[in-house]
Amino acid sequence: MKHVFLVLLLWLPWPASALEPLEPLQIAEQFVAPGGWPAMKEYLCCEAAGQAKRETLGQQIPARLQRACQLVQQSLSTAVVAVELRDSIDRKDFYLHFGKEAGSWKLLAIRNLAMTHLGPPMVEILAGMKPAEVADYDLKHPDASHAFTLGNLKLWTSADADIAAHFTSNRPDFQKLLRLVQAGKYFASAQSLSPSAGEQAANADPAVHDLLRKLFLAQVTRRETECTSCLEFVIGGKVSSTVGLLYQPTKALLPAMHPDRLIVLKPLGDGWYLYKTV
Repeated sequence: MKHVFLVLLLWLPWPASALEPLEPLQIAEQFVAPGGWPAMKEYLCCEAAGQAKRETLGQQIPARLQRACQLVQQSLSTAVVAVELRDSIDRKDFYLHFGKEAGSWKLLAIRNLAMTHLGPPMVEILAGMKPAEVADYDLKHPDASHAFTLGNLKLWTSADADIAAHFTSNRPDFQKLLRLVQAGKYFASAQSLSPSAGEQAANADPAVHDLLRKLFLAQVTRRETECTSCLEFVIGGKVSSTVGLLYQPTKALLPAMHPDRLIVLKPLGDGWYLYKTV
């Protein structure tokens, strides 16, 4: 009787196999690939599930674009993967935020730096100015010259790789700027000045101001990432969607990435990070 029962079990249909567990980087690579992904919905949740109802991100973007995924951070319950899209002309960056649902990784949200489309038209206007127009512009904007504004706008709308290259090629000046701000103790917790007054004093320091302008940075602050122990060297942005360089040598004190605030924090080495907010 036991043998008959075993034979019957072998002939009965088995239940469908469980969902294959994928890591965030694997999900990201499938989600941005040019072809479709039949199992896509099983790996999406929340906001991302509402945005990608029929097609993956990879299907929605031009097929000619090359796609590269980089795991930026992964903990027990959250992860962030950076995605670079590029062709021979342009590069763009997106950030995929993941969380765990019933023990499985799910894509929760897709983020990128907002309103960068406003930059290229402004760059075109500034780059097309004649020498006399540039001189007139500099007279009207003594605190932000034509050269600074043009360089700042280009950097603000640059790809992450280009911002990282700008940092690397100017690392000595970034380190000098950091030392000046630290030596001034403008953001020291024991300082009698209010945080806003300390920030104003730092940006008004002639030596700090000159280096900020040389590096195409708008200001130094502590308000963009809500990290009271970090120094943020802001490149630019619109409203609360900003990009810049953050310094915090102690990893335990770094702010946590989140799709509703700090959308990416990429290490550049020696306590420096590229950050973006939304």
